[in-house]
Amino acid sequence: MTNERSPMSFREKSAWISLVSLVVVFGAYFSYIGMVLAGLARNRFALFLVMVAVFIIAEVVLHLVIATQSPRDARTPKDEREQLIELKATRTAFYVLLVSAFGSIGTVHLRLSDPDNHLWLMMQAILFSIVFAEAVKFARQIVLYRRDA
Repeated sequence: MTNERSPMSFREKSAWISLVSLVVVFGAYFSYIGMVLAGLARNRFALFLVMVAVFIIAEVVLHLVIATQSPRDARTPKDEREQLIELKATRTAFYVLLVSAFGSIGTVHLRLSDPDNHLWLMMQAILFSIVFAEAVKFARQIVLYRRDA
């Protein structure tokens, strides 16, 4: 019995690219938000736009790279197994999004030095909820692909 893993499919590679891109780009963004909350930096909306642009560019370029490596695999429609993996991962991510979005509402009750910051903080918490749910979705897809490999 060998301990050798099968090569990754295009969709598993795609999930890895999306997960790593999300964690790197938005990890840096939310680290900066933490510095803003600590008073070590100023809030800059332009940073959000730059990070979204970096994320989109990274996704497009990296997906083009893996698509050119195996063009036939990239064009193949999802089979039943891949559809089921996506549905299971989406279901898990939905519950994560639901709980974290409701938790974001709790930011209204935090004592902040500037009361006008409540809306900004809630927006950041909701954005974090969305990013976190997507990261959970991609991680769950990877686990399901690996488990079935």
